Amino acid sequence: MTAPVLAGCAIFAAMAARQLWIFLTDADVARFLETLEAREPGLVTSGGRYLRGDPRALLTDPTSLERRESMAGERRIYLLHRKHSADVVVHLQPAGPFEGWSQIDEERTDCLILRLQIAEVGNLQPARLYGSTSFWRGAEKIRKRPMFAIWANATLRALSKELPSTAIKLMRIGPDALARATAKELTLTYLYRPIAPIKDPS
Repeated sequence: MTAPVLAGCAIFAAMAARQLWIFLTDADVARFLETLEAREPGLVTSGGRYLRGDPRALLTDPTSLERRESMAGERRIYLLHRKHSADVVVHLQPAGPFEGWSQIDEERTDCLILRLQIAEVGNLQPARLYGSTSFWRGAEKIRKRPMFAIWANATLRALSKELPSTAIKLMRIGPDALARATAKELTLTYLYRPIAPIKDPS
């Protein structure tokens, strides 16, 4: 499994009003994906919100699909699990710049999404990992399959326990990002403001 080149990211969980921000370097993202696979083999990763080909290949052979990103300056990695992910929902685009391509329905597909903001070298800007275990259709709340919800929540809960906080308690940081930010090789920023990698003891 190879991780894409990332300037850095933060992780967000859109589940039960629970969110977790994490600054990660390329090395941290690679370690994160490897850890998920080691914890429970079966992780499938692929990039790009738009695709051409059989959508079910997202679970079996994502490399067989043509992919495109939705916006310049960002990258999305979709995380599915061969054992726990079942539903893959896409919408064919009838017109516009993505005519003939299918857009992944992030709300209804059994996946977590790592959305990455491409930043300048030396700067870590927020991105997020998000996913839903339920969604609304009109007045009806539809819950996804329990096995996916358990896997998704366990993944996010493990991150919150394993990673230390930055100067801002709700924002966590990966080990490589922490080391490089502490050494002043990287600048952590959120909404154009610098974030200290650790809380000032004073």
